[in-house]
Amino acid sequence: MKKIIILLLFINISLFGSDASAALRLEIIKSIVLGIDNYQSMPLYSDDKELMSFLSNEKKINIAKNCKNSKLVILSNIDHLPKNYKNKYIFVLDYDLLYEIPESFGAFYWKKGRPNIIFIRPRLLKSSLNLIDDFKPYIEDKVW
Repeated sequence: MKKIIILLLFINISLFGSDASAALRLEIIKSIVLGIDNYQSMPLYSDDKELMSFLSNEKKINIAKNCKNSKLVILSNIDHLPKNYKNKYIFVLDYDLLYEIPESFGAFYWKKGRPNIIFIRPRLLKSSLNLIDDFKPYIEDKVW
């Protein structure tokens, strides 16, 4: 009986932890979008449906109905990279996508159970994007 109770307790803690990390993930991404200094409500699109649903409740964020009508694209999968991405700002949700999509200016990803944020300075400069001061410590000169 003790083993069953301990197992149920462990399952509940695991589920709560994953809910908390999912909520934290969404809040961090929202902060990143709003932390782009010259964002000015540019239309945003993401291939992550949960993220789109969450961000659609934020009045300061302009959600595009599709990738074609967006200016800022948040990608979690390279298969969803738009054909006309040269005129879009791309932020990725996987570190490896920074290598695969050289036009992406930054990434948010989980590593070893912790959230990580990285922005690539030359890519930010090339795209003329400015970040609020809170994100300056996360700027790197290159993808490691």
